[in-house]
Amino acid sequence: MKSLCRNVFAILACSCLSANAAPPPVTIDYFYQAGCADCQRVKTQVLPELNERFEEFIILNRYDVNILSNTVRLVAYQEALQIRKNEPVMMVVDFRHVFNGFDAIKTGLLARVDQCVAERLVPGWQVPEHIAIPQRTQACESLAEERLRRFALPAVLAAGFTDGINPCAIGTLVFFMSLLSVSGVKGRRLLLVGIPFCIASFVTYTAIGFGLMRFIHSCEGFPLVRKAVEAAMVLLLGIFAILSFLDAWRYGRSGNAKDVTLQLPKGIKERIHSIMRSGIRGGNLILGALVVGALVTVMESVCTGQVYVPTLVLVAKSGQSGTKALGYLLLYNLMFLVPLVTVFILTYLGLKTVTLLNWSKRNVVFSKVLMGAFFVAMAVLIALL
Repeated sequence: MKSLCRNVFAILACSCLSANAAPPPVTIDYFYQAGCADCQRVKTQVLPELNERFEEFIILNRYDVNILSNTVRLVAYQEALQIRKNEPVMMVVDFRHVFNGFDAIKTGLLARVDQCVAERLVPGWQVPEHIAIPQRTQACESLAEERLRRFALPAVLAAGFTDGINPCAIGTLVFFMSLLSVSGVKGRRLLLVGIPFCIASFVTYTAIGFGLMRFIHSCEGFPLVRKAVEAAMVLLLGIFAILSFLDAWRYGRSGNAKDVTLQLPKGIKERIHSIMRSGIRGGNLILGALVVGALVTVMESVCTGQVYVPTLVLVAKSGQSGTKALGYLLLYNLMFLVPLVTVFILTYLGLKTVTLLNWSKRNVVFSKVLMGAFFVAMAVLIALL
């Protein structure tokens, strides 16, 4: 049957040649990654039959996306064809028909190529329009970078929330809630503490971030310094990721907080606890909460900065500046406040400190794994942008 199809195509092609109107071959652009499992399946299960049935009627362009110029071509195709899902392997037939992923290629490619060959024999058939690819190196790189910049906003929002559930921040919050409970602070008095504490934390953390962002942007004028900062950040993120996963594994086995590497030093923890006690004992709860919120946030930044600083580097490297960068900074800090505000609201509604403590213990492994994944993702984004 396959040989019969080839003979029919050959006869039709010959008839076109005799009429001096030989149609161009079907163009198949094949995007793959060296070593990926689905790409290997395409190579062994699809390409042999494709070549056997249509070898004389197709041009197969192979593009390894590990090569920058091929990545740029892939991005251009994704932009032109409105492809939003990234798969390890993709084929585009005649610059129009997309087969994204092994399953789509396996089930639909051959039938579509068959149809495209037949369409070329219909009177009035139009040659498919090529997809424009930027030729200059700078334009090519900017095209890929522009697509990567779209990840900046989701990354900032996720980072802010991840920072908010950082075990360092949660551990401090649990202690503060316990202190308020023992001191009999509840009801309206809890609001008099919670609202100023959250406001002070937001303002202080935003101010810290603004200063860091100014420093990072100042490095833009010194390419070597900027590259050194970015390289150091990728390296540190890799180390943080490994330590976070190790922390999750160790704590999961022992349940002992002493087995956690990435946490506030004991001296800083004791100082934070002392500040909290002093603030609650003061006569003015609102003023005390403001002071405690600001000082605790500054001291916690030793730990929470593991997430904060890489996010600011990503924002700067993605090309955000001025008002937009400030907007990203504010969004980050709002997301950072979400867990804090949630705990205050739940405590006001009757959440027991013991329940909060048990929850924090149960979620140490999850939060550590989440942070490890975040560090990996952030390192990749900073390296690619």
